[in-house]
Amino acid sequence: MDDLDLRLVSILRHDGRRSVSDLASDLKISRATVRARMDKLLENGEILGFTAVLRDDWRDLPIRAVTLVLIDGQSTDPVAKTLGALTEVRAIHSTNGKWDLVLDIATRDLAAFDDVLNRIRLIDGIAGTETNLLLTTRKSPAVSPGSFEDVLG
Repeated sequence: MDDLDLRLVSILRHDGRRSVSDLASDLKISRATVRARMDKLLENGEILGFTAVLRDDWRDLPIRAVTLVLIDGQSTDPVAKTLGALTEVRAIHSTNGKWDLVLDIATRDLAAFDDVLNRIRLIDGIAGTETNLLLTTRKSPAVSPGSFEDVLG
């Protein structure tokens, strides 16, 4: 990715619904160039997709945790697919070392958290887990809740 691609991606990270015309205006390039760059970034896998950021992602899911998952044998792909279907699992990362996967989990309350942990532990192919609750966020993600103040109120 060159500087123009990085600037384009930066704008899209903050508002993935920006029109091609608005992007072209902000970047001071043609709409055709924006469209070509976006197509190339999608085709090359640099942009994997676009998503909606829900109010729940910022305000209504106070229970957050990181769960380390040990996979039994060669079951990583089916386990990851099953984990991906759980709405409480916000991200799945592969890793090295003792653990095979790292999960980012978010729920509304401890009862829902306990429920999702129980469902995770019952997934065929999971040999073990270790979970740590996140207590304080000292550095927030690239897109901050302040970016959505008009939506969140």
